[in-house]
Amino acid sequence: MTFRTAMLAVATASITFLGGTAASAVQAQTPSGSQWRTSSTTLSTLLQDGYKIVAVVNGAHGNAGPADTIFVQRDQSAFKCIDPQQPDAKTKTSAAPPACFELVPPSGAAAASGTN
Repeated sequence: MTFRTAMLAVATASITFLGGTAASAVQAQTPSGSQWRTSSTTLSTLLQDGYKIVAVVNGAHGNAGPADTIFVQRDQSAFKCIDPQQPDAKTKTSAAPPACFELVPPSGAAAASGTN
């Protein structure tokens, strides 16, 4: 399986995950067992560093409202960035700030793969 195929599989799984929990995913820390680690980098910085956009998912994210999830990749590194759309001026709710997450091996994967 190529990295691109794996990335698309992860993107599909993330879409399912984000459909139910995106409101908390943007504002809360990533769970310890997650393959996505919160990153302080921005989408703009990633693109300037040579990352390429490989997928964009538009969707409603529960109480947080609509947001775009942008997946970027360079070599064997991948990030997803969640960019909430700004709410209507009529609604007094504010959108969560944009956030990026780095794809990392799941917790315990290194220990599990080291035992043969």
